[in-house]
Amino acid sequence: MKRLIIFFVVVIFFGVNSNNKLNAQQYKLRQSTSMMGIKTESTIYVKGMRKRTEPGSMMGMPLQLITIEQCDLQRTIKINDKKKLYFIAPFQKEEIIDDDVKPATTKPKPVTTKQPKTSTEKGGIINMWYNITDTAERKKMNGFTARHLWTYQKIKPSLDACSMKDSIIIKTEGWYIDLPQFNCPVRYNTTSSIRPTEQTQPDCKDRFVTHRSGKGKLGFPLTETRTIIMGNGSAKTNEFTTSLETVEFSSEKLDSMLFEIPLGYALATNESELENKFNMKEMKDYYKNQDNKPNTQLMTEQKETGTIRIGVYEPKGGDGQLQTSELQQHLVGSLKDGAVEAIAISSEEDAKKYNCDYTLASDFVKIKSGSKVGGLLKAIKNTDPNAASSYNIEATLTLIKLADGSVRSKPNVSGKYDGKPDAAAQKALDDGSRKILKAIK
Repeated sequence: MKRLIIFFVVVIFFGVNSNNKLNAQQYKLRQSTSMMGIKTESTIYVKGMRKRTEPGSMMGMPLQLITIEQCDLQRTIKINDKKKLYFIAPFQKEEIIDDDVKPATTKPKPVTTKQPKTSTEKGGIINMWYNITDTAERKKMNGFTARHLWTYQKIKPSLDACSMKDSIIIKTEGWYIDLPQFNCPVRYNTTSSIRPTEQTQPDCKDRFVTHRSGKGKLGFPLTETRTIIMGNGSAKTNEFTTSLETVEFSSEKLDSMLFEIPLGYALATNESELENKFNMKEMKDYYKNQDNKPNTQLMTEQKETGTIRIGVYEPKGGDGQLQTSELQQHLVGSLKDGAVEAIAISSEEDAKKYNCDYTLASDFVKIKSGSKVGGLLKAIKNTDPNAASSYNIEATLTLIKLADGSVRSKPNVSGKYDGKPDAAAQKALDDGSRKILKAIK
């Protein structure tokens, strides 16, 4: 009997620990991507060797496809929820040459006559040079040890390549982690992600050859800044920068069906059938209704004489209850008053680039349900946490003069605001923006 009890204790112990380990491999992330002052937010789910990405979208722009990476099956599933279509694409094979490893001496192979291409065979060679530099810097991020890496990537197609024509240089700096169990092999070919407007030619296939060097090891990015330089050969024709940051990272149990083909969806005949059309009318109508707000997407580096420009950072705090990127845009709109205008920024470099006079940071110190009914509802399992009718909010806004780094104003906002969390937070920011405008004038 004693041995039997010990056996059950061991089984329960290892069973609990294995379940905890399994749960630890399931993650939900929200990541914000910024490019040219435009921000979009995506949600990522990771479970074992599978990853689901639900990208954000902009008003009027084509709806982005949901992607499911099934690393265990070496394939990607692309889904269009609107059309209820999906397409399966096997992981693209690429030839990788490790430039840091000296090739072994081998006997020469007998020369064979190369068969000429048939009339139906088309395509060229796309060479890519990829270098990873590990700075040796480490820090804790979301409970993981993150690595600080620099990467340099150069892509050059041959003249007969069909999937791309111009050379591209990509410089990336970021912090990366390893997610347990998610050991999907890193694919260095990133040309598809930077050619969103080009259509793949089904009768033309290019050969991808990657030259890899450097001792660094990539992983899952938590923050990343990427500069892309596009041009024809050595001549630079276009350059832009994108930045990525993780705004939410949590471990929770995920439904396995998130990583499968949805029931009732049909298989598309080709990948282009999944694509949505650009809706120019929807975009025009949207911006037509935004006349009372500054169009930050069209804000130029130059400003009119006598104009005061404020660079607004994305608010912090809120314990994950707030859509901070949307609150940033709301704050930008509420600061437009006469000669004062505002623009969304992500760094002091952005503020200098757009000739800002001030930067404004906001921090939500406290956001707590101020409704007894809401408080009771939140205590009930599976009840919408946004059901509360009011919130007690404390926030601090800090206005800094960019020229000398001095604090021009630091108003505190405190009070009870009606509405769901985001609506209540907007009202609190409105109070704060009035104090900021008063301080400037």
